[in-house]
Amino acid sequence: MSKIFASLSLIILFTACEKSVNSGDIPNYSKYPVELNKEWEYNTIFKLEFYDSTGHIDSTEIMDLGNTICKITNLNDSIGNYSNLVLFEEYDVVTPQFVHKLWYLNSDSGLYAIAYANPGSSQIIVPKMNFNSRTALINFIKTIGLNPASYEGGGFNITLSDSIQYYTYPRKVLQYPIRLGERWIELIEPFYRERFIAKKENVMINGVTYSCFKVESDWNWDVIFNDYINLKSGLVMRELFTDSVAIINDNSPDPVGYYKFSSISKLVRETAP
Repeated sequence: MSKIFASLSLIILFTACEKSVNSGDIPNYSKYPVELNKEWEYNTIFKLEFYDSTGHIDSTEIMDLGNTICKITNLNDSIGNYSNLVLFEEYDVVTPQFVHKLWYLNSDSGLYAIAYANPGSSQIIVPKMNFNSRTALINFIKTIGLNPASYEGGGFNITLSDSIQYYTYPRKVLQYPIRLGERWIELIEPFYRERFIAKKENVMINGVTYSCFKVESDWNWDVIFNDYINLKSGLVMRELFTDSVAIINDNSPDPVGYYKFSSISKLVRETAP
């Protein structure tokens, strides 16, 4: 499952026949940067912090999940009854043969995910872990709606599929124009989530400072989910945080411990077309 774009989401009120790419009403600089052959590379770090019986952190594990490449390969693709779609292709650097595809409609009102193929192409590969960390990671992946089909030898092996799958409702990834105060419905199924932009923040990565809109989430889960969008570079950073999560042993319903979890993906390279 792609580490960067797997969590982008739905809206139920979107009209499927909306095909306009840009009528001129919305200036291009207030939309997501969509250019043919534009490429991004992200690095993802998982951090697990385990509590002892007194409620203090007594151990920490940091896991580098490696880098993911994302590239725009078509600005006018057609699938099914849809046209004028932007095709993003992405893969993990360690498995370039497994390419995950995402088709988006970049309309005047927002960026909508329409369909995908090969959703399991970006495999979650983790280093050797102890029982607590392995169980915690599996629990968290299930919690955020992903499905680790199996765990073998340190990595999750997810069945791949080249068939094109359409979202029940196109997923509204961003609302245009990208500006402070915007709020929109991101997900309806399999759970409800709204997103909003309440502030701008500077994000420094490898000595480069990006002025970003912080896209936050409003939902019923105890998971903080934020995206940092720069109008020139696009997605600069994604972060997920949750705390006091129970570690459940498959053999017993009683928690065997608790942990804090964080996942941070950062832009480490971008290539202009």
